Amino acid sequence: MQRYAFRMRLRDETVIEAYEKLHEDIGSEVRAAHTRAGYTNYSIFRDGLDLFAYYEADDPEGCAERVAQEPVMPEFWKMTHPMMKPGQPFCIPMLEVFHMD
Repeated sequence: MQRYAFRMRLRDETVIEAYEKLHEDIGSEVRAAHTRAGYTNYSIFRDGLDLFAYYEADDPEGCAERVAQEPVMPEFWKMTHPMMKPGQPFCIPMLEVFHMD
């Protein structure tokens, strides 16, 4: 199992409440899509407009490809993508520099 982290940034303060509400009520279909894609132990943290996401997977790169094939995801992303800061990559990978079990 590999650990993977990435960061994202919300567009501005006006979308914080909607972003959090959407993830509070994410729904079983979106959760199931991520599970089928291979994501485990997936979390998103927020600090101001900055988002930090973490998950574990046997094939981290393949998870994104597989989840993109899930029928529920285009509708979900149609809601989340406009909330993100324009002009930057959607997800910016982060390097793991320390881990302790």
